[in-house]
Amino acid sequence: MLLKDIYNANPRTIISSTLIKDALAQMVTDRLNGYLVVDENGKLKGILSLQDIAGATVPKQFQQNINMAAAMYREGMFKEACKAIQDKPVSSIMRRKFTSVSLNANVMVVAADFLQNDLYIVPVVEKGNLIGVVTRSQIKKALLESMKE
Repeated sequence: MLLKDIYNANPRTIISSTLIKDALAQMVTDRLNGYLVVDENGKLKGILSLQDIAGATVPKQFQQNINMAAAMYREGMFKEACKAIQDKPVSSIMRRKFTSVSLNANVMVVAADFLQNDLYIVPVVEKGNLIGVVTRSQIKKALLESMKE
């Protein structure tokens, strides 16, 4: 199965200057876990996922050592970390290194990338232009459809 059979031709994007708090609010409203990040001209610049936002609130040493996070946590720490990033642009925490795929890539490529990099979305790019997205939802539908055949 190729991506052209399952991709979403109407990707949800946000502008790189969008504040993190506004991007998160939009995620909640749209019931999505990530967006493709574009500049004011619509050029793909990165990917923002829920993991990126959550990761920006957790100190690196806590990410690497859950026991340290439990031992060193204090009341109000999470809220303070959230407040500290809320007014920063998404460009400050978005993933700049990401895989993009073409319409003729096979579904296995994206599925493997999702597993390896814990992704929610992969941009579909043709001739340098963003034309769509593949999400976990599309992979889920492809899996189910392939099991029916």
